[in-house]
Amino acid sequence: MACIKCSGKGDCNGFFLPLNDLMGVLSGKWKMRLILCMANEPKHFNEIWKCQGISPRILSKELKELELNSIIVRTEIDDNLKSVIYSLTEPGRELVPVIMQLQKWGTVHRENILSGGQR
Repeated sequence: MACIKCSGKGDCNGFFLPLNDLMGVLSGKWKMRLILCMANEPKHFNEIWKCQGISPRILSKELKELELNSIIVRTEIDDNLKSVIYSLTEPGRELVPVIMQLQKWGTVHRENILSGGQR
């Protein structure tokens, strides 16, 4: 039997490539948390750092990866403090309901597993 979107003749890559891209963008412990952290408003580096409990080095790395994938934009504020704010791009905002749906699924799945159910 073939995959849900494939003929069974080795043509699955076209279907799964975008899913692999999505998983690459969202992979790791912090990416989805950071996206949700910026869901309602842009944030300064220190605001994100304090709210997430992530080391500054890892936060910087994760933000750079999200920026590279066009999920967030980094904007330098030209004031005396040379501050930076991070905000979601349109593709980043589109991920918020996707992440929320994944969280909802995870909650139900966790409850099912912990209760020993086979739902």
